[in-house]
Amino acid sequence: MKIWISGYSRKDHPSMALYDPASSAPLWAADPGNPSWLCFHGPYVFAVGEFDDHGTLTSFLREGNRLHLIDTTDTEGGALCHITTDASMEFLAGSCWGTGHFFTVQLHADGTFGPVLFSQVLDDGTGRKSRMHFSSILGDFIYAVNIELDALFCFRQEKGRLTPVSLLRLPKGCGPRHFYADQKRRRFYCVTEYSSQLLVIDSSRPEKPELLGQYPLLDPAFAGESTGSTLAVSRDGRDLYAANRGEDTIVHFTLSPEGIPSLAGRYSCHGKCPRHIALMDQDGVLGIANQRSDEVILLERDFDTGRLGRKPLQRISFASPSFVAEDSFSH
Repeated sequence: MKIWISGYSRKDHPSMALYDPASSAPLWAADPGNPSWLCFHGPYVFAVGEFDDHGTLTSFLREGNRLHLIDTTDTEGGALCHITTDASMEFLAGSCWGTGHFFTVQLHADGTFGPVLFSQVLDDGTGRKSRMHFSSILGDFIYAVNIELDALFCFRQEKGRLTPVSLLRLPKGCGPRHFYADQKRRRFYCVTEYSSQLLVIDSSRPEKPELLGQYPLLDPAFAGESTGSTLAVSRDGRDLYAANRGEDTIVHFTLSPEGIPSLAGRYSCHGKCPRHIALMDQDGVLGIANQRSDEVILLERDFDTGRLGRKPLQRISFASPSFVAEDSFSH
């Protein structure tokens, strides 16, 4: 197993690296400038550059354990925080937390960037500040959440060109941040930043998604400040894990065959501010990017019960990590 870690640039430290957990030194490392999120497609790696007044997109070509810079381009919108590509790598979609821009950019087969296909500050007509954060491309549709507007936007897409379909207004002040699309159950599981909840959304009708339920992420006895960040779901769809920044925990839910969450456990993240989590090694390991304690933690996961180990399997030192994922490229 190899692991990708990225985060915010700090002097004399890499902000993007490929690791073999068996070794303390990275196999490859670089600092492309605040790569707070990565996405992958075959041998290509795409990185955001998160800056207050603009964003950058950078593409790399993977050859063995080395990456070669392919292309880079600036994007409209501040604090670009998330990108994803479609299944055919025809385009890339990006979300800007700082300015509320949501955009798509054409991708060429060689990993270079083409023209902007769509770029807009998404709003809901209320005049509130727009802050886009995350999107998912599901066939002919793109869904995207806006933290500040408490909204889920749906677009129909045709090779990256977007047409509005629907807008689901979520509970005021919840701050939807990151969601997992369960295509078998036709459900979205969404972690909220401000209210620290897990929302369950019926996604069976793109023209009319519906909120089905709200589940707290925090221990009722917790009295401090905490914000939800992200989640991960096991491949068999039985277990869901969500991260709390402040309480600094990973919350475990089991999912019924109908997709109803039940609280099953609460675990320390073994650090501060779990910004991102990911299941790895065929779901046998949970990786946790603890941004404020400068470490990525690997916890063992029991396949039968979904329980997490109480002690870390490994700690990987990394300055201000915000993203962790298993390297899935085989060559």
